[in-house]
Parts: sequence; structure tokens; C-alpha cells
Amino acid sequence: MSNPTQPRIGIRKNFMRESQAAELENNDKIVILDQKADNGIETIDLILEPDKLEQLSSKCRLTFEEYCEVINTLIEEEESEWDDLRMKDQINITRDALLQATILKYAKNEYSIDKDHYNGRDFNYIKRYDKQGGFLGEAMVLSLTAIQMMNMKVNY
Repeated sequence: MSNPTQPRIGIRKNFMRESQAAELENNDKIVILDQKADNGIETIDLILEPDKLEQLSSKCRLTFEEYCEVINTLIEEEESEWDDLRMKDQINITRDALLQATILKYAKNEYSIDKDHYNGRDFNYIKRYDKQGGFLGEAMVLSLTAIQMMNMKVNY
């Protein structure tokens, strides 16, 4: 009979974790641009890794006017349900709006991406780990979607 303490197949590897760690080591860009097109739908992912936030903040910042514009736009969008939100949610929504605006400003300067050419926008966080499984932080992914066949806004 086999020994229950010995693995039957061998040491397990987490290939996703190793792939993420290798990708982080080789990444020299502040915001990674990942572009895809399929059946008339163009998607651009702007990825800010957790170790690049300091670099982004030193390279690209919102001016006072841009900051106020982001806050005013947020107020217009969220005004009807603002009082129903928890304080934590209000803070997170505000933080996300400012981060999105900063990433978009950087992408406009570095990659000549104009946010007005895209119908949809989505913002997510993805957990990142090192090779040993230690938590590094969360990567921020801003996805822009353009549907060329229709000139409409897509809300996520």
C-alpha cells in the first residue's frame, strides 16, 4: 500500500501564481496595455500592478481642475443613491473614480488612448501573489470597450 503522507503524483505547483510572479518581474511598464479585438468589439485593458502605484503617482497626477471634474461627475452619477450607500462604499467609489481618471490620463499621454472613443468602461481589482504564495496587493484593471457597429454606451 502507498504511504498516505507522500504525495502520489508529486509536488503540486501553482502555475497561475508562478506565471503572475514571472510577469511582475519582467514588467517594466507603469501601466500595461492589453488590446484585443473580436467581431467588431475592441477591448483595451489598462493594468496597474500593485508595485507600480508609486511610479504612477510620481509620473502622472490629476490637476486640481481634473480632480474637481472627477468629483463633480461622480456626484452627478451617484447623487440619487448616495445617501443609501455605506460610508465605506462612498469612500471606495470615490477612490476608484480618482484612480480611473489618473490611469486614463496616463494612458492618454503614453498610449494616445482617447476615452471618448470607447462605449463601455469597467474597473476591477485582481489579487496578486509572489511565487511563495505571499499576497503582494491588488492589480487595478480598467477595461475600455468599443463596439464599432453601434454608437451606444454600455454600462456594466
